[in-house]
Formats: sequence, structure tokens, C-alpha cells
Amino acid sequence: MFNEVPDAMLPQDFLLLLPTFSQCFTAPTFQRFVTVVTGWILCVGKHTVTGVLRGAGVVGKAHHSGYHWFFSGAKWATDKVGLALLGLVLKLVPAGETVTVTVDDTLARHKGKHIHGAAFHRDPMLSGLSKVAYSFGHCWVVLGVVVVLQRWEKAFCLPVLVRLYRPKNLCTGRGGAPYRKKTELVAEMVALLANALGNRRFVVLGDQAYVNSSVVRRLPASADIVGRARMDAALYAPPPRNRKPGPGRPRIKGERLPSPAQRISGRKWRTVRPLAYGRRVRVQVQVFDALWYIVGHGRLMRFVLIRGWPGHNKPDLLVTTDTTMTAEQVITRYCHRWSIEETFRWAKGRLGFEDPQSRTEGAVTRTAPMALWVYSLVVLWYARWSKRRTTLPFRPAPWNTTKTTPSFSDMLAALRRQSWMLLISDPAAPDHFDQKHLAPLLDAASYG
Repeated sequence: MFNEVPDAMLPQDFLLLLPTFSQCFTAPTFQRFVTVVTGWILCVGKHTVTGVLRGAGVVGKAHHSGYHWFFSGAKWATDKVGLALLGLVLKLVPAGETVTVTVDDTLARHKGKHIHGAAFHRDPMLSGLSKVAYSFGHCWVVLGVVVVLQRWEKAFCLPVLVRLYRPKNLCTGRGGAPYRKKTELVAEMVALLANALGNRRFVVLGDQAYVNSSVVRRLPASADIVGRARMDAALYAPPPRNRKPGPGRPRIKGERLPSPAQRISGRKWRTVRPLAYGRRVRVQVQVFDALWYIVGHGRLMRFVLIRGWPGHNKPDLLVTTDTTMTAEQVITRYCHRWSIEETFRWAKGRLGFEDPQSRTEGAVTRTAPMALWVYSLVVLWYARWSKRRTTLPFRPAPWNTTKTTPSFSDMLAALRRQSWMLLISDPAAPDHFDQKHLAPLLDAASYG
């Protein structure tokens, strides 16, 4: 008979995070969830289900079929897990402060036949200005909470809610879920988040693809959006307050205003110094309020036209539904959106976001999100663990001797190192190892 409960391989301060999720599962399924999280962290190879079981050290102790069933058929919901994780993440956001969330989509490449939800999607890594390349796989739409670790003034995006985007040809006539655009999936997740946050205000960050009518018109009362806008946007003045007597309904928009592209020349610019991507930059801006009727109907929006932004060859345009924000605040807030791109990079490179070989609907929609949730849990653990230490362990390198800010790779390595030290150097074990002699092994195993 197999024992479904593995020995604890993670440090106690990490395991204290996991009881939060017990409400999402039955008791046996929760034990498997703990095993999966353990294996996902300690696995240094492909993050398939069997690879995760090897990482957790349960091969021969727990039957592998139960863990395939955990993803493909067990009774648990991804949204419930995501909202439980949200409760942990919000502990890193000071009370009373506006919660910042960012949304984006990413491609997980796969090969093979009969994979649920897989199709050809635009591949941003292979596409350029002159051509568009496509790759086969899954497109995931992700919502994450942006937290700034004050010790290093660095922003991290911690994913909580995830949706699989299915192209229209996979939804039509198959008796499955109706087709929904990526923006509609985002609006659905934003509404779910607003319900979980209650009256607490939050702001949604998105690139130009997510600043449109599907998202902006459905924003909850407690939410605002900050994102990029089109340079050729059709803008209007607010409708006149005093209606002239006569037939017809009242005007819903005022006179047509110059587009942002038309405002570049012949207008007065002013210089500001916002904090962008961790450093102060000097840019020129124009700030104006207008109705972008096709996107927000009668909602007044604030536009920030930017010139001289480092890394941007052409003038850029940001927009927000919060007309009290200054140009500096809009630019600084929008720059936090980049943290979700870093999350995708680390989730794919270190946590095997693209590795699972699931094919059925249940397994597909649950396996890949596990990599994103584990990313959030590792950052949460490190934020607490590092508070008790004045110096932090970094991988030594002669070309990077002044490093002070940890990357996610450093965070994951620290957690793995703590886990293996706990397992290998247990004083109660019959053979006690010398930690100094184990240091090179632990370093190599931590970074893979």
C-alpha cells in the first residue's frame, strides 16, 4: 500500500502558508496539493506530473495515478485557489493603500495532437515589425497583484487568477464554453477581484490591447485603469452643461478634439521626473482630459502624452480613468506593468510553465496555473524570510560583486537550499553530513 502523505521537505515557515488553501480542497486532495507544491519547488528538471513527484520524493510512496487525477478530475476550482492566494498576497500591500493589479496574456508552446484548448497563436518572441509568426500551444490570460518590496524598491507581480483563452474555432459547435475574447476574460477576472476586495480601491494596469470598451465600460466602481492608448484616438470634449432649447435628445459628447498625434507639434510641453523602472528619468509631457467615447462612453479620462521616454523611439500615450492622478503618478504606476513580463519569464524558465504534458480539459486548465501560483508563494516566503536577515545569500560571481537586489532565481534557490539543508543535515538522521562539504552540492542543486 502507498502512503499518500509525504515527509515534510519544505521549511516550516513556508509550510505555514499552505493551510490557507485547505478550504479549497477535501482533506485527501489537500495533502496531494501540498505534495505538488513541494515537488514543483524542488523539481530541477521538466515540471511534468511525474517530474514533480520525483522532486517531492514520493515515488514509490504514493501512486502516480492519484496525482494525475488531482489535476484531471478532482473536485476543486482554480478561482477558489486564486482567491485564497489573494488573501496572502494582500498582506504585502499596506492597509488603506490602493491595490495595483496588472493583466496580460502569454503563450505556452506545446507539441502534439488532441490537446484541449491548444491552437496556433501569435508568438511575440518570433514576430517582428515586418512579419507575424505563430506557434502552437495555449494562450493564458493572467491577473496578478503588484507588490513592491520596500527593502529593494522592486516590484513583483504575483499571479492569482488565470484563464485559458480558447479561439473561436475551438468553441463553435462543440458544446463547450461559449467563445470569449481575451478582454472579456479580463473583465470577468476584474469583477471577481472587486467582489473579493469589497470597497477597497484598486487600479488595473494593461497594455494597449486591454484598454478598450470590453474592459473600461465594465470596470467596477472601486476600480480604475492605467494603460497605453492609441495615438489616433478619436477624442471629444465633454457635452455642454446648459442645453439649448429645441427638439432632440441632449448631446452625449462635445466638440471633436485634436487626436494625440496631432497634439505632438504646436503644443506646449512641460518636463517631469517620474520614477520609471527603478530610476528617475526626465521626460516631457502634455496632460489633458477628454472623452474617448468609443472606449469609455461618457466617462472623462486623463491622457498623458510623453516625449523623450528612455527606450521609446516615438512619443507614447498613456491614459487613466482616474482624473486626479498626476503625470508622474501615471507613468510610475504604468511602469509596474512590466513586472508581469518578468513573472512570465521566470515561470517559464525556472518553474516549467510550458512543461506539463496534459491533454484533457481538467488537467490543462489546472496544471499550468500551478507554476504561476508557486511563483507567488516563493516570493511571499522570501519576503518574510529575508526580513530576519541583514545579509542575503547570492550566487557568487566575479562579474557581479555589487549585487544587492535578489532575482526570483535567488529566491527559489534560497528556498531550495533551506529545504535540502533541512532534509540532508537533519541531526536526528543516522549519518550526519558536514554542511561545509555540502555547500557546493547545495549551490549546484539550487540553481539547476
